[in-house]
Amino acid sequence: MKKIQKYGKEQPQGKQERIEKVKLLLLYRIYSNLYSSLLLTAQVLKTGKISFFQLPIGLLLRCCFTDCLFTLYIQRAGKKRAYEELNLRTIEYANSMLERQEVYRDQVKSTGKILDDVFIDHLWELTMEDSFLEQLTFDDNLEELTVIKQSKQQLKDEGFSRVKSITTKDVANFLIRIPELEKVATRLYHYYKYFSQYEHFSENGQGDVLASLEKEGNDNIHLPSAIRALRAGVEIVMNNHGK
Repeated sequence: MKKIQKYGKEQPQGKQERIEKVKLLLLYRIYSNLYSSLLLTAQVLKTGKISFFQLPIGLLLRCCFTDCLFTLYIQRAGKKRAYEELNLRTIEYANSMLERQEVYRDQVKSTGKILDDVFIDHLWELTMEDSFLEQLTFDDNLEELTVIKQSKQQLKDEGFSRVKSITTKDVANFLIRIPELEKVATRLYHYYKYFSQYEHFSENGQGDVLASLEKEGNDNIHLPSAIRALRAGVEIVMNNHGK
């Protein structure tokens, strides 16, 4: 974590190239999730109750491995493909925001202001318009301006080669085909798969079933090895290998 923190402080201030800027944002996410994992680990050592903290630690680490793989990808995929992927993910994020209107209503109402839902919805429309003007569509055929999602057909019409962001599996497959990244990317992806099981519930696995290549597995993991695999990936990102 100290290396990430030091790296961030050493970067020049001001306007940065887009991929470099995104790389720093993703490194900050990794740093934040690792720091949170460290705090939870400290509670494990303090209380001795690993069962209470294993799940949240696993979920945080899963995000770290995903972010590391994606950062490596945008560094090696070429600027055109990387930019398209970033644009597509921005559109997907904007589309998903349209499904969070109830959250916005609760936020406004929590201020104590007495506002009716119609007015709050109007504020929501304005907020979405200001935040995602380029990523959403505005339907002016109705009596009032309405913000709607960008459709897959719109993306095709705009020249996108894909209409859905690349999966982590495809990211890993792309990186594994690069000889100098094969080992690191394979380890990152295997740990990502392991911690991905923490998202899913099963009666027997309690949501943390081992995603093993072997037929018979268990839920034990050597955490220092997982952190070393992540560190190897992060160091390649920070050293700008593959740009």
